[in-house]
Amino acid sequence: MDTDRVTTDPATAGTELLLRFARAGHDAGYPTADLEERIVALASSLGLEAEVSATPTLVEISVGSLPRQRTYTLRVRPALVDLDAISHLDELVQQAIDVPLDAAEALARLARVQEASLARPWPIVVAAYGTAGAALTPILGGGWRETATAAIVGLVVGAITVSATRTARTEAIVAPLAAVAASFCATALAQAGLDASPDVVTLAALVTLLPGMTLTIGMRELATEHLQSGVANTASALVQLLGLVFGVGIGRSIAASWFGTVDTIAPDAGLSGVQLLAAVAAGLAFTLTLRARYRDAWVMCAATVLALGANELGSTIFGKEAAVFVAALVVGAAGGVTGWLLRRSALVFIVPGVLMLVPGSAGFNSMLKLLTDQTVDGVGAGFDTFLTAVSIAYGLMVSTVILPRRFTQVQPRRLAPSSGEIRAS
Repeated sequence: MDTDRVTTDPATAGTELLLRFARAGHDAGYPTADLEERIVALASSLGLEAEVSATPTLVEISVGSLPRQRTYTLRVRPALVDLDAISHLDELVQQAIDVPLDAAEALARLARVQEASLARPWPIVVAAYGTAGAALTPILGGGWRETATAAIVGLVVGAITVSATRTARTEAIVAPLAAVAASFCATALAQAGLDASPDVVTLAALVTLLPGMTLTIGMRELATEHLQSGVANTASALVQLLGLVFGVGIGRSIAASWFGTVDTIAPDAGLSGVQLLAAVAAGLAFTLTLRARYRDAWVMCAATVLALGANELGSTIFGKEAAVFVAALVVGAAGGVTGWLLRRSALVFIVPGVLMLVPGSAGFNSMLKLLTDQTVDGVGAGFDTFLTAVSIAYGLMVSTVILPRRFTQVQPRRLAPSSGEIRAS
């Protein structure tokens, strides 16, 4: 678009801002409802009427009153969560609604946000995957042998993930390729004498790739009648699960052919007393794998610890079936309050908290049982998967109802100065 046109025509600049923000927000991994809310809030701050329909592959924005409405369509691709970008974009929206910004100025700020994409050295990111595997092992019932083995396998998964996600051509094969490597390495290390449960090690190393958040978002969108997005996200989660199960099956087959069949090893659950420390370590690892800011690490650690504690306490008081709902409700409420108090995106708290509830692990196990001819157990576990995802979705939804609107919706946090004061500044 012509630069002179943007600077001299406020309506055109405003429309361009909405379109560029929509693409940037989608690339950052906003859930559908959150992205739509922010685009509408940004349009309102510019004095524009806008209607938005966002899906994982398409964003449509209609600008203007009905008689003169123009509709724009953006072709997009599903993206991984980038909490740093989400934080910057939330700050931009909040600034725009606190003190209405000129569209050209907001465009310039958006460009700076996109140019300042967070980049970390690949060895640190790979190490984070290894840390995540080791940290999640005690939570999944493993002992010190499984923890050590999962750290090694997690490093392999991290190396594959970091390498394969650098180009769009290889992104689609990250999950199955990492699953092949994780399953093969877990079995090979067990055969080498580490006596670790290959199933626990494989699952712990792959938790960072499980589409638990995507499945939860899909269930929430279906429940709130965002049908297109809900179906798309749910289907995407199932395809990713199938890719992981396919990869695990291939890795096991290769390992069995090369090293022989590994006897089932019961995990040594001797680390159950350090699960809270493991949750802290998981929060630190998620800070890197979810591309959050270093200064948000303590927030993410608090989220993982709270999610684990709320789930355990809820299981004791309300029973196992209700525990996930209670934990999601607590995480959603705490995330809303924390985001408002710290003036940061609530997703920085909610996303790691939801990941600790690991809704995707149940789905992984159910499909794995179906693959190994455990049909009855697989169908039952599959039902539990969707029940868990729905419980988390409704827990997050209820948290937005019980909290005041200022904690859950994008709105001015202080009175905007008068137009004269804005010009003077």
